[in-house]
Amino acid sequence: MMLRTPLLILLTLTVVACASPRPVDHARFNEQPARSVLILPPANQTTAAQASELYYTSLAVPLSQAGFYVFPALVTQRIMQNEGIIDGAQLEHVPMSQFYERFGADMVLKTTVTQWDTSYVVISGSVTVGVQFELISTRTGEVLWQHRDRRVANTGSGNTNLLGMVLETALNTVQQDYIPLAREINQAAFARVPYGPYHPRYQTPEQYQERLRVWQEERD
Repeated sequence: MMLRTPLLILLTLTVVACASPRPVDHARFNEQPARSVLILPPANQTTAAQASELYYTSLAVPLSQAGFYVFPALVTQRIMQNEGIIDGAQLEHVPMSQFYERFGADMVLKTTVTQWDTSYVVISGSVTVGVQFELISTRTGEVLWQHRDRRVANTGSGNTNLLGMVLETALNTVQQDYIPLAREINQAAFARVPYGPYHPRYQTPEQYQERLRVWQEERD
């Protein structure tokens, strides 16, 4: 018991530390107010050829719900493809100011798909999605926010028959959809971003309505 107790305490502290959410850094967002986000094509570090394109489709909605104007993903993707840009890694050395000058975006979202994997070992299987995020100011090039996450879906079988277990695990693994895991990661990630100016909780209701009125006048 003398040896086990410190070990249990250490394990408990480790789990708590891993589960504790990282605090959101509001200061950088307050220093550089941003309304709009351009989502760049994800960089793909996996062997799954379609990972970047599939993951790209999951990003716009949760970022919009966080209160930011998001440039239409399909239009952005088409423009990038016309320029020969398919993978976000191709934009690694492009100055962020270019996206402000060409699109008028206040920030860009850079993502990297680090895992898009299927693991299958006879009676056990899993599907893993891992992503890294960066929100970068197009005016200063400063990283305003960054995050990484990884989710795993167990595709093993509960069948007690060995042959049934093997077949069911194989079927579950093949049919497992990556996108629900990607959406879980996105929801958890953008929950850590301060509310954007189009979110009702960004300011008091009166300040929010006044801000919308001013922006409408600016557009008119």
